[in-house]
Amino acid sequence: MAEKRSIGLASLKIGDIAADGDMGTSLATLGATYKDSCELIQEDPNVTDIECEESDDPVESIETIGARTLKWSIMDYHPQTLVKVLGGTVTGTGTEMDPYVWNAPTASPAIEKSIELVSKTGIKFQIPRAKIMAKLNAKIVKNGVALIDITAKILTPTKAGVAPIMISEG
Repeated sequence: MAEKRSIGLASLKIGDIAADGDMGTSLATLGATYKDSCELIQEDPNVTDIECEESDDPVESIETIGARTLKWSIMDYHPQTLVKVLGGTVTGTGTEMDPYVWNAPTASPAIEKSIELVSKTGIKFQIPRAKIMAKLNAKIVKNGVALIDITAKILTPTKAGVAPIMISEG
C-alpha cells in the first residue's frame, strides 16, 4: 500500500449541515485562505487517574478524546462573508447609492456548519458539524492585510453513526 500524504490546501468550504444531521452537501468557499493559517489540531487526551491510598500508581485511568479544532484565516471582508462567520446582519442593496453594510451582532452568535477541506494531494477532510467562532483581526497597515480568524470546534454529529471527522483519499 502506497503512502498518502496531505500537502497544502486546494480548497476549504463550509455550508449548512444536512437536515438529517449528516455532512452538508451544499458547500462553498468563504474567500481566499490566508497563507499558512489553516491547521487541524487535536489536543492531548484528557486523563483522569483514580488513585487510592494504598498504591502510588493509579488503580484506574479514564481517558477522553482531546478537543479537536480547525483554525484558519480569510481575507474577504465582504459583508455577505462576514455575516456567515461572525453573525449579525447585512443591510443595503449592494448599489453605489446603497452599499452592503455588515452590522455586528450584539451577542455571540450560535453558528454551526459542515466543513470540507481538500489538500493539494487530494486528501479530503470532512467535518459534518462544527461550531464556528470568528474574530476580526484587522491590522490596517501598509504591508499586510486585514484578516478574519476562524476557529471551528468539532462537535458530535446529530445523525447517529456519523463520525465527527472523516478523512478519505479523495
